[in-house]
Amino acid sequence: MKRNLFLILLAPILLTWACTPKVAEETPKEEPVVEAPAQPEPDSPCPTFKDAPNEDEVIEAYVLCRDEIRAGRYENAYPLWKKVYDVAPAADGKRNLVYVWGASIYNDRFQKATTDADKKENVDMVMKLYDEMLECYPKDKGYSLGRKAFDMYYNYPDYSTETEKYAIFKKSMDLDGSKAQAFVLNPFTDLLIKQYKAKAIDMNEARKYAGLIQDALANGLKTAKGQALKDYQVVEGYAPIRLEEFEAEKGFYDCDYYKRYLNEFEESPDDCTVINEAYSILSWGGCAKTDPRMAELEAAYQKHCYTPPVATNPTDPNPGSQRPRCSELLRGGDYNGAIDCYKELLDRPDVSNENKAQYALVIAKIYYRQKQYSNSRTYAERASSLKPGWGEPHLLIGKLYASSGPICGPGRGWDSQIVIFPAMDEWYKAKKDPAVSGKAQKLINQYYQYLPEKQDGFMRGVKEGDSVRIGCWIQRTSKAKFK
Repeated sequence: MKRNLFLILLAPILLTWACTPKVAEETPKEEPVVEAPAQPEPDSPCPTFKDAPNEDEVIEAYVLCRDEIRAGRYENAYPLWKKVYDVAPAADGKRNLVYVWGASIYNDRFQKATTDADKKENVDMVMKLYDEMLECYPKDKGYSLGRKAFDMYYNYPDYSTETEKYAIFKKSMDLDGSKAQAFVLNPFTDLLIKQYKAKAIDMNEARKYAGLIQDALANGLKTAKGQALKDYQVVEGYAPIRLEEFEAEKGFYDCDYYKRYLNEFEESPDDCTVINEAYSILSWGGCAKTDPRMAELEAAYQKHCYTPPVATNPTDPNPGSQRPRCSELLRGGDYNGAIDCYKELLDRPDVSNENKAQYALVIAKIYYRQKQYSNSRTYAERASSLKPGWGEPHLLIGKLYASSGPICGPGRGWDSQIVIFPAMDEWYKAKKDPAVSGKAQKLINQYYQYLPEKQDGFMRGVKEGDSVRIGCWIQRTSKAKFK
């Protein structure tokens, strides 16, 4: 009776502080306050408070341990945690916190260890705790596997292969599906892309899990509340953009997927450049010529852009005989063929620099669509050198940089935001060209919101106007810019 009374009095202060990982950080956080039930029906097959010989003392140690963990005093927490872990690792049978706290304690020891042997011993203990958590909470296997893979990915990257991490994340996704936790989605996206590029998995598997990631994100954005919703919003700034890398694989996404790129056509339905780019993207995506949107683009092309070809001898050195062939390859979605065709024109001495600049920019745009950012910049810079003062190449280079936040960082935060510095530089160059000044200003206005705060720079000793080196594939130095 005394024990039951103590539980009832204690219940309102038993907070479910679960240290759920953030998407791109290892910092624990608190879950909402939930009162423990007065007469719980344990879901865990492992020992709980009621199995302990000294139940009241174990519960008290549990509460005190929670406070020490919350304050980051892991060494103080250890003896309290050990007292609970030894006799009631499942706590009240409803919460996996003893295992989560243990992982935090041994992770702290890992960070402070000075020898490789000590580090590995602590990593092994963290993994052991996650394996025990899997056994004690079978209904939460997807979550437990996700936590284990998350720590392997962020905290202990050198203690397992990417294939091993991917396999555990994959099991977690198989179990949770569209209800997968936010913290799983970003690292799994990164590993999915790497495994596919390494030919460790085939297109069918990559397509399946890319779809699951998108479904889980959509579900999380729709149903999550509070901090959980913010976590999914972080994912929204990373995973979808990374998954666009699969666009470079012909047949990965279907026709309907590529129709997302028709917005610019709808804004400028009589712009020949826009019309041709939209048609080529849908062709690459496998859209049939009978598709209503393809028919719409073809009608716009015939109305605004089509000029009857001039009959020429196939051996005529006049480049005008080859240009239509390059254009048709591009319109048909044969990107590799179009690149080779335009590169031939770039090498011809009888082609003017004006035309070469146009062809170089077309190549740059194709590489941009294929997510080959470095190659895209090379040809955009070549276009700029062939036609000084032309703003279009600078617009494209700025887009390349601005699109690199999820590639060069976690999607949010300093590493992802500083890619906007060189992007702005390019758009300011583009503004000097009256033909594209409006487009450049629109991009500057759009991306201003993604610049870091001055406080973010202050924490790193960076002031407005200081030179900042942007790494990743960009490898450029730019002046710091803040909101």
